[in-house]
Amino acid sequence: MNKVLCLELAIPPLPQFVTVGYAVWSPGDQHFARTFGVYDLLLVKRGTLYMEESGQQYAVGPGKLLVLEAGLPHNGYRPCTEPTEIYWVHFIHELPAAKLRREEIAWSSLLAKGTVEDEAPSAQQRLYIPKFADVDTGVLEPVLLEMNGIHNRLNTENALRLHVLLAELLALLQADCARTAAPEPSLRLAQAAAAYLDRHWREPFELAELEEELHFQADYIARCMKRHIGTTPLQYVLHLRLEEAKKLLGGTVLGIAEIAEQVGIRDANYMTRLFTARLGLTPGAYRRLRQRNAAAPAPARAEDRE
Repeated sequence: MNKVLCLELAIPPLPQFVTVGYAVWSPGDQHFARTFGVYDLLLVKRGTLYMEESGQQYAVGPGKLLVLEAGLPHNGYRPCTEPTEIYWVHFIHELPAAKLRREEIAWSSLLAKGTVEDEAPSAQQRLYIPKFADVDTGVLEPVLLEMNGIHNRLNTENALRLHVLLAELLALLQADCARTAAPEPSLRLAQAAAAYLDRHWREPFELAELEEELHFQADYIARCMKRHIGTTPLQYVLHLRLEEAKKLLGGTVLGIAEIAEQVGIRDANYMTRLFTARLGLTPGAYRRLRQRNAAAPAPARAEDRE
């Protein structure tokens, strides 16, 4: 497997667009030295750009992408030896980036879902982009061409589109970061287990049935799911059941015992303990909170106060 190093950025907020550019560097041109306060994404279409960041040298050849990190010194360590066609995008992000190998990223990890009561988004979300890797220029170039076209005729009307295109570009890069030549057998097993549990989470949880379905021992299945998804099979099922219980508590008048039965938990007291441990309040308190928020009057608009 090609071991690609990825940058991990916590989101929200999304990275913010600064500027974009395109150039053909002539033989003898060399990047100047600086310590920059923004991320500098470089994509080479032809030729080779020779860059150094904090002592690490990168020969950025055709179809290669390099992301220089905010706050780290970088410079060209040798001049171009042939015409070199490059795109660059500068963006800022308020939180520092972490680095990890592509195969270490838990792409299938469950994230907490937002609710209508939330006043802030989940802090669990992450964005991943390659640090230095071969990329599909044919996929990325149309976005970069549109960004450059807008930038050349920038006005109030089209400026927002640049920020949208940056998000599209980063989404394409994350997809490239997630792509592997051949998923590990343990990842395939974890995904197969999750898919089976997605179909059967309302039914009584039986490890023996999971073993029979997947033809592996339960301990090994659990280790694979823990590694790639972040939960054991039982934890995965409980997550799905409690997410459904939250929906039913907020959108129905069913009693706690009825909701527990509908989500596959036979003991209402057990569901209450699970719910309280996960959310920090009982099912009844959660329902009352939902009802209070739904009944709260909307803030008055400025024109209504005049």
